[in-house]
Amino acid sequence: MPDTALRVPHSLAAPVLDHAAAAPDRAAVWLGDRAVTYGALAAGIRRMAASVATLPGPAPRVGIRQGNGPAFLENFFGIVAAGGTAVLLDPKWSADQTAHALATAQPLRIADGSSWPPADGGGAFEPGPVDPATPFLIGFTSGTTGRPKAFIRDQASWFATLDASRVEFAINADDGVLVPGPLVHGLGLYGAVEALCAGASVHLLESFDAAAALDAMARHGLTTLVAVPTMLVKVLETAAARGAVLPAMRRVISSGAKLSPLVHERLAGAFPNAGVFEYYGASELSFVSVMASREGGPADSVGRPFHGVTVELRGDGGAPVPMGEVGQVWVRSAMLCSGYIGGTGDGAGFRAADGWGTVGDRGWFDAAGWLHLIGREGDMLISGGLNIYPAEVEAVLRAHPLVAEAVVTGLPDPLWGDVVTAVLWWRGPERAGAEALRAWVRERLEAYKTPRLLFAAADTPLTGSGKIARAVVRGWAQDGSPLLSEIV
Repeated sequence: MPDTALRVPHSLAAPVLDHAAAAPDRAAVWLGDRAVTYGALAAGIRRMAASVATLPGPAPRVGIRQGNGPAFLENFFGIVAAGGTAVLLDPKWSADQTAHALATAQPLRIADGSSWPPADGGGAFEPGPVDPATPFLIGFTSGTTGRPKAFIRDQASWFATLDASRVEFAINADDGVLVPGPLVHGLGLYGAVEALCAGASVHLLESFDAAAALDAMARHGLTTLVAVPTMLVKVLETAAARGAVLPAMRRVISSGAKLSPLVHERLAGAFPNAGVFEYYGASELSFVSVMASREGGPADSVGRPFHGVTVELRGDGGAPVPMGEVGQVWVRSAMLCSGYIGGTGDGAGFRAADGWGTVGDRGWFDAAGWLHLIGREGDMLISGGLNIYPAEVEAVLRAHPLVAEAVVTGLPDPLWGDVVTAVLWWRGPERAGAEALRAWVRERLEAYKTPRLLFAAADTPLTGSGKIARAVVRGWAQDGSPLLSEIV
């Protein structure tokens, strides 16, 4: 007889529990030299799920305020296995930001490694199926240009995301995956969840350290590295200083900013057998596009649409723009978030309509179908009455052979409106003068987009997720910080 029983999808934790049942003694999570097996991880998941199941209401909100480690993942998977909603709370936040996040998300409990959840009991608890429409995650955007926004996701959106990344990245049970960044941020958490759902082993660091990351890769023969560009640069600098080459590495996955051509060259030297995957996305949209090194593509592109994603570029009136023209990036996929908690306060950020979503990025498609970004609508500068998107100028500066990184901003001026200003970080000891840098930009962009002021930075401020803290850099430029020296 045909099977007519109603099939209800299990929770996002189900694949991990299945791997634990099949191979309980296999290493699941490494922190330094200590490994937690899949069996032990599953026991921790069930303990947390049992505690969450006692909380009132549908999808009860539970905060996680912990550093990297197996306990973080046990608590996360336990919350979602019980149909709860995990609220990601960064332990490094200021008291003001923590208070704002708590007021916005209002978790019933907080797992912070102290008294809750209780260490005993719950081991026999067996999580059941969870409706995929159930909310499971409240995260906060990186906050590089203002107070972070709280977005919410349902489990179905990550089922779709896992399906899509399985096609693109093909992580499997034979892989060892290094996630050197914080689990409390999207790239790190998703990298760990993706690996564990595939049955792979995840290697964590208590805090990012390039030498420790390189040691873990070499000692364990790891195959996958998931990191933001600033972390990759530091790992590559350490590898170059040691003369280290790691042929076991199969894939490097990066997001958060474009990798420069020099970084690609160094990745090929340190990891000669690895494919490099740069993906463009947003906390609210998940994956949008991917640039895979083995597919080729223009160096200044963010790639082709990700598996399961349709991208449309729209003009100000909402109609699609012709190929080659700039439009707002709209995305249709099953991976979109459900919106914000508590509103945005400024009307900016994620918007959705008829199954499509946008965060306001603008870009264009070339004739071969590669997507190119020029920036986000809220970042636009107006200099002499002309519109300038910082990301476009940054990409050109980043391609200069002596420039490692660039942040472009505007300084207020009564005549020009915004004076285009660039803050640079050098690749090495060799320097370029201001006129040479301006000539480089003028050869590639319209003259009015050329920075009038150029500075070199003596430090690199980072957000909690490891991206350059653009608001801090902008403040340095506006305040005349001694950490910046003018390039002449």
